[in-house]
Amino acid sequence: MPSGTSTSRARKPLIPKKRERDAQRRKVGAFLRARRLELGLTQAQITQALGYVSLNSVSNLETGREGLPAKRIYAWADILQLPRDAFFRFVTGETERMETGKASSAAAAEMTKAEAELLATYRRLPPKYQRRLRAAAGEFETLAQAEKRKKS
Repeated sequence: MPSGTSTSRARKPLIPKKRERDAQRRKVGAFLRARRLELGLTQAQITQALGYVSLNSVSNLETGREGLPAKRIYAWADILQLPRDAFFRFVTGETERMETGKASSAAAAEMTKAEAELLATYRRLPPKYQRRLRAAAGEFETLAQAEKRKKS
């Protein structure tokens, strides 16, 4: 065998073929829609929370007409209450399936629209501001408890 040759199998191409990209977009789109519905969110809520201009953007992603832009993957992961890295690997095709976990979806089903928006906003914040928001929430809780004791 000539030097420098290998007997290993052929590598997967770095850029998938159009058919494979289309199939991946449809799979991700179907997942986006299923997860959105599982959480009780509307396309309008997603559009507003993620800053899209129209509902068509979300619809096109869910039907697989368009792919999820890389710069929005983490924002989608946050709004859909998914681990960012695992969702990124799923969207890019590195992993075949995305596990959602039933415990988080059960808690999300009980969440109001305002709570879901608050959570999505919190998850988009840098860690420094997340810490400050948690501290402020703790202070509000203390104030509310003190107010409740006053009324009793």
